[in-house]
Order: sequence, then C-alpha cells, then structure tokens
Amino acid sequence: MAGNLYHHLSFMPATEAWEMPPVLEELALALVASGKLRISADHTRNFVRYGTSNSDLTFTARELTDKALAPATRARVARLVAPAQGEQGVADVWAHLRADLKKAGGVDEHKEMQVARVLVQAAHAAVIQLLIASGTEIFVSYAHNVADLMAVHEWQGNGLNSGLQATDSAGTAVYISCGGDPFFEGDQKTYTTDGFPALARMVVIAGQELGHFADLRRTPRGITGRHSTDPNHSQLRANPVAAEARLSDGRQVAAMSVAYQAAGLKRLLVAEKRVAFYHARLRYSPQWVLSQIWRFGVWVWFVKQVTKKKLPIKFKLLPTMRCGHLIEAFVADMAFNLAPEADVYRHPDPLVEEAIAVIEAVARVPQQEHKWGAAAVTIAWPRLHGFYYQSVIAACKAQTKDNLTSDIIPLNQKIVIYLRRRFLAKRGYYP
Repeated sequence: MAGNLYHHLSFMPATEAWEMPPVLEELALALVASGKLRISADHTRNFVRYGTSNSDLTFTARELTDKALAPATRARVARLVAPAQGEQGVADVWAHLRADLKKAGGVDEHKEMQVARVLVQAAHAAVIQLLIASGTEIFVSYAHNVADLMAVHEWQGNGLNSGLQATDSAGTAVYISCGGDPFFEGDQKTYTTDGFPALARMVVIAGQELGHFADLRRTPRGITGRHSTDPNHSQLRANPVAAEARLSDGRQVAAMSVAYQAAGLKRLLVAEKRVAFYHARLRYSPQWVLSQIWRFGVWVWFVKQVTKKKLPIKFKLLPTMRCGHLIEAFVADMAFNLAPEADVYRHPDPLVEEAIAVIEAVARVPQQEHKWGAAAVTIAWPRLHGFYYQSVIAACKAQTKDNLTSDIIPLNQKIVIYLRRRFLAKRGYYP
C-alpha cells in the first residue's frame, strides 16, 4: 500500500460560517478580502493572466474591482507599461484585463469563502496570518494538477505537480490542486472524485504546501532559507536536528509496524477480508455469521495487545475503514511520507537528496495530522512533530506576534452546530 493517501481525513472540514471557529472565520474573511485567492473551478475562474516579455502576472476580480484594492493593482499594472505609453497605456492594459475577466466567468463569493475556510483549517493560524501579511498568492484548481494555474512556459517543469510552494524575486506563491469539485452536490460529476475525495485532497495538499510555506526562514533581510536546512552551509544541506529527527522517526515507524504484526495484524486483515467476502455474496448466511464471530474475537485480541504496547488504535477516519486495514494504511502512509518516491526528490549528490527528503518530511507534519490526527502523528513521528511545532511554528508565531487560539468555539455556537447537523439534510459532499 505504498503511496501518499489523499482521500481520507481525520475530521470533516467546516465550509459554512455557522460551523467555523470565530478566529478562523475572521482569517477566511481576511484571506478573501486580500484579493490573493485565485480559484480555477471546473469551467470558470476568478482571475486573469497578463504576460509580457519580462513577467507573467495574475489579477483577481477583487484586485481589479474592489475600491480598496484597485489603486495598488493599478500601480502594478503601471509597472508593466513602457513610460512612453503613459496613462493611456495603463488604461489600455486595464481595459484588456477587465475584458478578460468577463470571459473568465468568475467565482461567486460563497464559493470563494468555502475555499478560504478549508484553507485556513489546513494550517496553523500563525501560518495563515503570515500568508495574508506577506501578500502571498494562493492558487486553487479543481483539476488533478496545477497546470491550469500556470503560464504555458511553466507547464513542462511544474505543471504536473499536484501542489507547489514557489519562492522567487517576485514573492511567494502556493499552488493546490483538488482533483475535483470539493463542494459538489448532485449526480452529474465532472470527475469521479468530485465531492469529499476532492475536499480531502485539497486539505491534504494544502497542509503540505502551507507546511513548506511555514518552513521558510524569515529575517529582516527577507527569506534566507528554510528551518529544515542548515543555515551554516553554502550548499543545500539538511538541518542536522531535522535530519536526525527524520531518521529516528523512521526507526519508530518500523518498530510500530513490527509491534502491530506481533499483536496479530495479519490475522485481523484475513478475518476482515473474509467478512467482506461473505458480506458481498452470502450476507446473513451461516458462513457470514461465523466469519463475523471470528473477526470479532481476533479484533478483541488485537486491541488488547495493541493497548498493552500503547500504540495508536483509536482513529477517527473519513471515510471509515475496518480496524486492520486502517492500521495497515496508517503505518504504510507514515513510512512513505518520511521518504516519498518521485523523480523530483532525486539528486546526484546524496547530501542534497537527503536535504530534499528532510524538507519534505518536515512540511508533511500538518498533512499527516489532517489524515490521522495529532495524537497518532505525535506517537509515530515524535521528533519531526516536535521540530515542526517547536522550531517552524514557533518562528511563525514570533513573526506574527499574536498567539491566536484557533479552535475555540463558544458554547452557544456548539449548540447551533449540533442542532443544524442533527436536523438539516446532509450535504452532498459529506462522506
């Protein structure tokens, strides 16, 4: 089961104002108001592209139409125009952008807010604050890669990526693909992964790419590297603390795998497969009943042994999986994300390749929390988890100078959330 799992989450992301923690709702509103959120939906988008021989810029509908943002946008446009063309040249480019904006179709405010709410739940509040304060452009696509978010000349190098965090002289940008419409409700899907699979993928990829953004080392002189790399080396080298954390957690995950096997994981998997076989073909038959009884006995023994070893056993996973298959997926996924396999992570210099692996592992801590829950990740990756929060997030908090408690929901709002979820019709993109 090697590979990164994208379509599972340990929680159901809030997508409406009434279910959002107040602090996160404020951040979502600020993100949308900044005009930096660029969305490419199935057939429409809320931004336009303007390329010249020297640059390739994008402008959102808000940046072109919002009275608070338009002056700064117009100043950006003026820098694209030759001085000899003067104000008329600026007016011509502005008219061209507004015309392209009509062709783009636009994305309504409700959809913008839904996307923003999911994004602010994919990272620590301090990271979102930095994202907004730095003017970082956030690109979200409903496609399976980020090609439709990029200029044509960038497709070959980065277009097939499912996500990307870019840093250059023009600033920083984050690219996220969903692999479908995360908020789809109905029958006529564009992608088979429309709905919750796309929503889960969006959270997972956003967690990873915002993890990369958080990892950037910021100083008064600007971005000077990453917390996960060695600042004292002229070439790309891993931070020794983060490198040792990755190796240590690799040994921890391997030890957990052995412990789960010793507790009877293989027998539990066989029992679960037998139940699934009879459940699909001979439901309620004597064979089905006996397979259920056998599976229950194997499960009880397994839980008893795992509890003794103090290994993770209680997971909240959406969509749900049977215990044995869930544990198998958890261990495989935690191991894979310590050493992901792709050509982009390869390098002739083994020290550079190690640094790349460490950078990826550190950035994937929040992604893994979204999938398996913080408690399980703390046990499987104790050293990397500690490095991420004690070094990376601590630095982000120091930059924002504001320790927001993002998950606090007032009691009266909790009651409203319970009643609405209890009595309102289930949304189509719920698993």
